[in-house]
Amino acid sequence: MKRDLLLEIGTEEIPAGYLPPAISQLEDFARKELETRRVPFGKVKAYATPRRLVLHVADVAEAQESAVRQVLGPAKGVAFNPEGKPTKAAEGFARSQGVDVRDLKVVPTPKGEYVAAVREEESHPALGILSQLLPDLITSLHFPKFQRWGSSSLRFPRPIRWILCLFGSEVVPFNLEGIAAGRVTRGHRFMAPGPFEVEDVKDYFKVLRKGKIILDPEERRNLIRDAVLAAAREAGGNPVKEEGLLDEVVFLVEYPVVLRGGFEEKYLTLPQEVLTTSMRSHQRYFPVCDRSGKLLPHFVTVSNNKVRNGQVVVAGNERVLRARLEDAMFFFAEDLKVTLSRRVEDLKNVVFQEKLGTSFEKMERFSSLAREIAKKTAPESLRDVRDVAFLCKGDLVTQMVGEFAELQGVMGKEYAIAEGKGPDVAQGILEHYYPRFSGDRTPGTVGGAIVSIADRLDTICGCFGIGITPTGTADPYGLRRHALGIIAILMDREWRIDLMDLMKRSLKLLKGKTDVPENKALADLAEFFRGRLHNLMTGRGSRYDLVTAVLKEHWGDPVDAAARIHALEEFSRQEGFADLVLSFKRVMNIIPEGFKGKVDPKLLTHKAEKDLVESSEKVSGQVKNLLKGGEYSRALKTLANLKKPVDGFFDGVLVMDKDERVKKNRLAILAAVSDLFAMVADFRVVVTE
Repeated sequence: MKRDLLLEIGTEEIPAGYLPPAISQLEDFARKELETRRVPFGKVKAYATPRRLVLHVADVAEAQESAVRQVLGPAKGVAFNPEGKPTKAAEGFARSQGVDVRDLKVVPTPKGEYVAAVREEESHPALGILSQLLPDLITSLHFPKFQRWGSSSLRFPRPIRWILCLFGSEVVPFNLEGIAAGRVTRGHRFMAPGPFEVEDVKDYFKVLRKGKIILDPEERRNLIRDAVLAAAREAGGNPVKEEGLLDEVVFLVEYPVVLRGGFEEKYLTLPQEVLTTSMRSHQRYFPVCDRSGKLLPHFVTVSNNKVRNGQVVVAGNERVLRARLEDAMFFFAEDLKVTLSRRVEDLKNVVFQEKLGTSFEKMERFSSLAREIAKKTAPESLRDVRDVAFLCKGDLVTQMVGEFAELQGVMGKEYAIAEGKGPDVAQGILEHYYPRFSGDRTPGTVGGAIVSIADRLDTICGCFGIGITPTGTADPYGLRRHALGIIAILMDREWRIDLMDLMKRSLKLLKGKTDVPENKALADLAEFFRGRLHNLMTGRGSRYDLVTAVLKEHWGDPVDAAARIHALEEFSRQEGFADLVLSFKRVMNIIPEGFKGKVDPKLLTHKAEKDLVESSEKVSGQVKNLLKGGEYSRALKTLANLKKPVDGFFDGVLVMDKDERVKKNRLAILAAVSDLFAMVADFRVVVTE
């Protein structure tokens, strides 16, 4: 027989961002634990609203499956003495497994005969298993933050008010810190609070409908999307596309009610980003725009309550928005009274980081770094780069950004335009914050791209210089994101820059601020950037070992590193690649660590020696020229020509000759060959099997 399992955890309103991960955790935990406990089950589905987390598992067996478990113990020769009597080792093993020593069996294994304890694990009713499993499920859920309430030691993001748990029509009995599982649920807080008694699992979904709860997030999403679109079209426009806002609103309501409101047209004189931020980020309203993307004086909001007079709710929303926009009008007017250039001086009063100084000092450092980058990559844009670097943090001390922190860069652009700065400079001020997250666009202006690199590198080097480095999930300054941002910009622009040189320059600019020795900081930074680049390339599908082979030495120029990896991948698919790698590994394995020596032509007496020296000298010049031109595929094909003389060398001579001079000379020949291969990648870590 099979029954459906249903668990509902009823709570106070949980933050919207916590719920999608919780859904995944519920499903993953249920599948894993039921499989581990040998309880057959069908489809697993989790749901969430602000006031409840729900797990539904279909077709759960009423009893777990029985199983026979075999545990290997000591070898037969250890378990029994020559007379065949069990030793203390056998007795101890049997005792640990809960079996009689006479019941131990001898079983053959690839390593010989071993004794084994064979135990039959009986089947137990699923109800008892679920009573133990489900409390663990609830307490194992991970959230960004937890709370405790009352005298309970239970931790959850919001207080748990009830637990419903049914196995078919039967309550799964368990108690969690005084909260007993039962068959009672609650409806919508305002429209149908309940309580409601649930007869069985199938009845639960009907009861929720009566209780004005739309349980399925996808159903709520579709209802909201369609209703918002219809409301916006009634106003003569369309909702501004903002999927992230829809994702959030879905988990803010249990019964979505869509309403349309408006605001005075005078507020449309504000920058569009100010309006959308006020509506979207602060009030969770959907802005409305016309076909050209220009904002209209309307918004759409989603309420969690259906009232008799929706206009009362709309009026309240309009009043709240009006107050925010009025503040924004005042801040904008006041900010325009002082130019962005003059505001830069106020950055001297803003602390970036206690040890690293003020935002003004940081600006001076990354401005110097940006000019160095511009000279190497885009000297024609040096003036724009200088202006972007000088002005890009000026809006941090404006009233508008003080109220709406997410508008930094956006307001800098607006104030730069008002000051009369060129469009590229204004856009660069905005774009120097790009990319803001993984997959985000990179700066479209040269000034924005270069200043973004410089600003991020100053932050990374400064933090490493004072011992603040990412650990596990802790990365308070977003250093991983900054490093990936730098790499993304360099790759998109195809700028060939040596990051190690830039890091050395950055640490010099930070002199007097840092306390970590420069050599250690540089070594840690190299490993950090190598790791980010490794993750990026393997995430794009590149072979792990080939990425490792290239990045061991050639990580400093991401564009160059990517080209080497792609060339090596292409070469690895060709016939003979594995044999070539094995030949090279043979070369490397015989060279003592730290060996250095020069080839003495006078000691070359064997034809195999002469052939390899002649071939490597010929190939050396060709490979160096090809590498200099970035022709890595051709360089690899040229290196492949050394396979035959290398194999001939090993077949024809004894490297470790009794004559010390001959031995060292032959090692020097191999070291020269090794150096050639290392110019492309470290082939020692390439997997050939």
